[in-house]
Order: sequence, then structure tokens, then C-alpha cells
Amino acid sequence: MSILGKIASIARYPVKSMSGEFLARAYLTPYGLDRDRLYAFESSSAPAGMLRLTARERRQMLQYHPHVGADGGVEVLTPDWERHPIDSAALLNHLQAHITDAGRLSLMQSLTPQTDVRPLSLLSLATVEALSKEFGMTLGERRFRANMLVNLVGGAFVEDALAGRQVRIGNEAKLLIRERIPRCRLITYDPDAPIDAEPLFSLMKLLDRRYQGRVGVYASVTTPGWIEAGDDIWEEG
Repeated sequence: MSILGKIASIARYPVKSMSGEFLARAYLTPYGLDRDRLYAFESSSAPAGMLRLTARERRQMLQYHPHVGADGGVEVLTPDWERHPIDSAALLNHLQAHITDAGRLSLMQSLTPQTDVRPLSLLSLATVEALSKEFGMTLGERRFRANMLVNLVGGAFVEDALAGRQVRIGNEAKLLIRERIPRCRLITYDPDAPIDAEPLFSLMKLLDRRYQGRVGVYASVTTPGWIEAGDDIWEEG
């Protein structure tokens, strides 16, 4: 085995399209990161075939901050600093009152992550740095909503070459790197100021022109296990 790099940080998103939380340690289940995107909200005004309310269409969603407590329950901190349990009428009412054209909302809970394509996403910090230099401003890694930010040997975009290969993280978990991630306009929104900051639509144009509209890689779990920030990433045979 050869060492490919290290995990820099781990992030999960307890509620689809809301803000994430960074973790020092997390468990990878056969279906993805434990307690990642287990909740979502469906909207009566969502496009046909895309019932879940997402920040692509409603960027106010990024102003809500979920947190998984020690008991496994999820609370959401609203933009006006109210805390509500994920399954409370108070949170549902808040969303319907403050999300533009939210329509009639209902909470959806799943036993597995409600991801669009693959259960995990990885992104190299060197890739974010290189994109920032090319774009002409600091983009910040949180914009790309990766489950794992990594430092890899070889510099920017080296994660692209891992597609189709299996890697081990730490002592237990193994992943199969699947493919490069096609990006949507969600990455144009500033996670710290999704309403006040102008969307960076020119970032999408840069990705389309230079990188086939893709950045970062998807992965799936082949062997469950615990992972920690700082864990080595190894290529498997």
C-alpha cells in the first residue's frame, strides 16, 4: 500500500441543503457517513420529480444550522437564533414563514443518506486553493460541501485520478472512489452570506470551461469503520 495523504476535516449535513457541522471523528456505515442527510423537507412548490426543498432553489436554507446532540436528536438553529427540534411544528412553521415560495412543507426522514448521487464526497484542499487562484478570490472549502476535506500527495486535482480505485482510511474504513462530481449552482452561494453575497455564477462558467463542470470526487463505502481528522489515506492493492 502507498500513502495518498490525510483527512483534514470531516463534515456532515444532518438536514439536506442546510448548513453542515464539522466532526473530529465519525463512523462510516455501509450507506455513508453516519447521520448525514437523514432529514429533508419536501415542498409542494418544488419542481416535478424533485420534491425535496434544496438550497439550489431556496438559498435561505443555508442559513439554518442543524446539530446532532449526544442523544442522537437533531436541533436546528434558525437565522434569528431560535432553536427547534427537527420534528417540531415550530421549525416547520418557521421554514414556511421565511423560505420564499416554500409552499406546504413536510419532514422526510430516512435510514440512509438522502444524497442526490453517491453517499460521500471528497475534495482536496489543494484543489480549492488552485481554483481560488484561478478564479481570483478566496472561495473557501465550505462552499463545496464535501464530507471529507483531504490533503493529498501530488497537489491540486490529484483526487480526479483516484476514480475507480479503492482507498483505506485509518485502520478500518475502505472507500471506492467512484467519479468526479458534476457541480450545480449551489457552489455559487456563499455559505456565510447566502442571501447578502451575490452568487458567483462566473465560477460555474470557469468549471464548465476548464473542468467539465466537475470538482471533487464521489465515493461509496466498501468497508464500514471509524475515521478521524488526521487519519492517513492509503491506496489498497
